Amino acid sequence: MHFYIAVLLLGIAGVLCTGAIQAHAFAFDLPANKHRCFVEEVPTDMDMRVAYAALPGYAQFLDVTVTGPDETLVFSANAQDRGEFHEFIVDGGDYTICFHSRLAQGAKLSDGMKRTISVDIRVGAEINDYAELATKEKLRPIEVELRVLEDTVRSIHSEYLYFKEKEAEMRNANEAMTFKVTLFTGFIIVIFVLFSAWELRHLKSYFRKKRLID
Repeated sequence: MHFYIAVLLLGIAGVLCTGAIQAHAFAFDLPANKHRCFVEEVPTDMDMRVAYAALPGYAQFLDVTVTGPDETLVFSANAQDRGEFHEFIVDGGDYTICFHSRLAQGAKLSDGMKRTISVDIRVGAEINDYAELATKEKLRPIEVELRVLEDTVRSIHSEYLYFKEKEAEMRNANEAMTFKVTLFTGFIIVIFVLFSAWELRHLKSYFRKKRLID
């Protein structure tokens, strides 16, 4: 019976994780004296972890920065070939991760100078190492699945609240823009009516002077 429950929980957790867990692992080449940035949208009240590692490169230093939605610097590392940023995100939004390959002073830039950088970005429940957690807390398989399910549901809830708030902001912005357009249109119509009335009055005055009308 426990086996079937565990399988059921695993299936549910897998389906939920598909929409709730964000994990991006990739690698790229960064030429010397160049920089490259990536943007990750992180919902409010979620953990975010960025781990990176760079292969050796002659006379090249790697600088890394992470900035928040308001462009506030939340992490920086200079001349470190590997590192990790892990934080509980209170203010959700777009987080920008930038990598800059800095050439050592006195070194000459030549063609082909580059570094291969591996990046692993994880948001939400994907950060947790459940195998380590099971060993540390001596959890049974079904207890591990319940923990996965609990963390995944929490991630889904946080993501739902975040996007609901974003939707409300966009709707308010839409309504404000619609009101401004309506107001501007009304203003243009009033100006047009006033101008037409003035032009009609001017023409009547002109025709009277020419004695074309009474």
